[in-house]
Amino acid sequence: MTPRTATVAAAAAAFALGIGTWLFLDARQSAPLEIGGYVLATPRDLPAVELVDEHGAPFRPHDFVGHWSFLYFGYTYCPDVCPLTLVELNKVKLELAADRFSEPSAYYFVSVDPKRDTPERLGEYVAYFDPELRGLTGSADALAALAQAADTVFDVPDDPGTDNYLVSHSSNVVLLDPNGRVHAVFAAPHDPSKLAHDFTRITARYNSLR
Repeated sequence: MTPRTATVAAAAAAFALGIGTWLFLDARQSAPLEIGGYVLATPRDLPAVELVDEHGAPFRPHDFVGHWSFLYFGYTYCPDVCPLTLVELNKVKLELAADRFSEPSAYYFVSVDPKRDTPERLGEYVAYFDPELRGLTGSADALAALAQAADTVFDVPDDPGTDNYLVSHSSNVVLLDPNGRVHAVFAAPHDPSKLAHDFTRITARYNSLR
């Protein structure tokens, strides 16, 4: 083999190695993360709905931009799963803080029962779990559109005949990325330590691909 041939062969080998490494790394980056739920292949935009927060102030999807957002859909009269999940989300927040996790994040309780869950009641309810927990609600149409985009379902009785009624709803925790898009969904049951760990993996992947 002449020196020139050897040089060309070495260059070709290096090129092939580089392509192989790139393909390997790209495959690792594009492979879906295995979490307690699922990460959307393409983050989903939220509909342009208008909500109201626990202070009675307007809240729109662009208000989610700039930080990671955990959303849980439920209602304040829920006898079991809602308070339990909010306690678990508070544990997630505390665990991330203990690990000095620096990604900005916020937590929201979205009431799908606006008839009973006024902003005032929402404010009292969320403060019981965490002073920084936000409360949101809105019209039936706005909540339905938001829930559909967030892979969440709920069913409020049309004519319950009493104020003491139950609302069926998903128990997913929905994660929005800093662009305000649906990025992942955590399925029940929720283990705070696993959810916190999955969240850190999601943010690491997100930042590596930016």
